[in-house]
Amino acid sequence: MRFLPIHVAAAVVLLLSGSVLAQEVTAEDYFRQGNEVFVEGGYDKAIELYQKAVTEKDEFKEAWYNLGAAYGQTRQYDKEIQCYQKALKLDSTYARAHYNLALALEDSGKFGEALVEYRETVKYEPEALDALVNMGILMSRMDKLEEATYAYDRALKVDPSVPDIYYNVGIVYAKKAKKAEKPEEKKSWFNKEVEAYNKALDLRPSFYKACYNLALAHNKLGNLDGEIAAYEQALTIKKSYPEALYNLAYAWEEKGNNAKAMEYWQRYIEIAGRFESEKPFVEIARKELERLKTGAPSSP
Repeated sequence: MRFLPIHVAAAVVLLLSGSVLAQEVTAEDYFRQGNEVFVEGGYDKAIELYQKAVTEKDEFKEAWYNLGAAYGQTRQYDKEIQCYQKALKLDSTYARAHYNLALALEDSGKFGEALVEYRETVKYEPEALDALVNMGILMSRMDKLEEATYAYDRALKVDPSVPDIYYNVGIVYAKKAKKAEKPEEKKSWFNKEVEAYNKALDLRPSFYKACYNLALAHNKLGNLDGEIAAYEQALTIKKSYPEALYNLAYAWEEKGNNAKAMEYWQRYIEIAGRFESEKPFVEIARKELERLKTGAPSSP
């Protein structure tokens, strides 16, 4: 989530010319007008007004920042990046600009540069929660798992009540388990993964994605009952959850309850058929349902 534009008090300069009062339009006026149209969704007009503000006053860092935010809303990432960089030339300690620059760089696929900017953000604003969490997510994507863990630990010290942090910690634990060579080490990470998702759900019981990942973690631990319970919980929150329905059908068959498996295959087919991305899996589901109806064993 990007920070929204900064609002500052507009300064109006009044000039007297004979007996006529003339009002000069200042950079601050353009800035204020840009803010007004920005919050109403008029991003193109806001860009025009912020450009006028920085033309009038090149050292106006807030206007450069807001211009970048407006470009970001219109997905003009290259221009957005240039504006934040200009703001940072004026003030290298500008944490908000570092953060939005990090997001823009990440949107542009420049992950290494984005990571530098996240680090700069928390350097100047150590308790910037969004920056810490996003930095952790990016580090995890880049397979920097220890650094990701450290970022999440810092985030939890800022606010331990954010469920998304525990959810992302669980994802890191899953990756660490995948890298582990010894079975007991894998199991330990899987158990930590379960704990992390459960914590996320304690804080936000409606967190269906945490339910789904919890089910996957139970599957890796060989805990079939836990897996089924987690998928069922996800489906009480989001009834039309194709992935949960699909996996739950297999889990019920593994449990030995073919009637339940067929019920969930049927539900999956009805729901997933609406989505183009699910078409290949719908064909699999149809075959699995037909197999169960005929009493044929599952494929090895």
